[in-house]
Parts: sequence; structure tokens; C-alpha cells
Amino acid sequence: MAGITLEYQSETALAAISQALAFLAEPATMLRDMGEYLLIAHDQRWATQTSPGGVPWAPLSPAYLKRKRKNKDKILQLDGYLKNTLRYQLAGNELLFGSNRVYAAIQHFGGTVDMPARSQEAYFKRDRSGNVGQRFTKKAQSNFAQRVTIGAYTIEIPARPWLGTSTSDDSELLNIAMRYLQER
Repeated sequence: MAGITLEYQSETALAAISQALAFLAEPATMLRDMGEYLLIAHDQRWATQTSPGGVPWAPLSPAYLKRKRKNKDKILQLDGYLKNTLRYQLAGNELLFGSNRVYAAIQHFGGTVDMPARSQEAYFKRDRSGNVGQRFTKKAQSNFAQRVTIGAYTIEIPARPWLGTSTSDDSELLNIAMRYLQER
């Protein structure tokens, strides 16, 4: 049986493969670009108030909306702490992305919060006729105080997925990786 063996040797091709392998062993630059992209993508998600899949977040409850003092039109944002704590971190060859806020997970997945019973002093303003007003006031502005007890209760928080990637995010992350590999 006759045969032929073709042996291919190319220093250029071997050098390119070696360079790509070396880059993959130290992908910090690529992972930083991916982290920056994730910050931008999540910022846009907070602006549209939608999940990674494009589903609008569950609306605020009427009771909470009534007492929310600012950013009434924004879900998951009172002062912006959760949104403003999104960070990425490189750990070896991994990219970690998320928030260090304790309540981040329950806002994402939803759940039940059990509030314990408590007692406290409530401050009111009494008018000249002696009637006590219905609204709470600051201690310094009040002229009537009353001890109140609030029983234990449960708060149900709906899931509002805010962390993750969409299919377009996945494509862009893949494009970032491919661009880095092509440059090498």
C-alpha cells in the first residue's frame, strides 16, 4: 500500500498558537473589558427596569409606593445604593460580578422577610384645642409622645431579576473574547 506523509512546519503558526495560549493563561485585560461591558449593560438594565431577558420588573406595592419618599418612578432604587454597588473583580482567571449588599439576593430572587415585633416612642403634634394629629413628627417638633407596639409581620418581596446577561450581552462578551484572540 502506497502512502504519503505530509508534515507541516510553520514557525509563524506555532508562534501565533503559543501567543494565544499564553494570553489565555493570563486573560486579565480581556476580563477587565468584559467587566466594564457588564457595568454598562447593567446600567442600561436599571434604566429600563427589566430583567436580563427583557421582562419588566414587578411593580412596587401600592403600600410601599405610598410611603416611598423619593424616586417613586424607579423600582429597586430609593437612594441608588444597590445600583451603585455593582462591581467586577478579577480572581485569578475568573471574572466575578455583582453587589456586596446583603439585600441584593432577595431583590433579585424575591422572598419573604420576617419582621419581629417592636416597641418604640412615636411623636405627634397636638394642636391648640388638645387634639393629637394623625401624622408622625420629629421628636424636636412634637409636643406629644406615645409608646406604640407593632406586632410581628411578614413582607413578601417579588423576584426582580436584575443581575445576569441577555443573549445580546452573551454575544458581545463573546465578541470581546474573539477580538482579543484575533489580536493575539
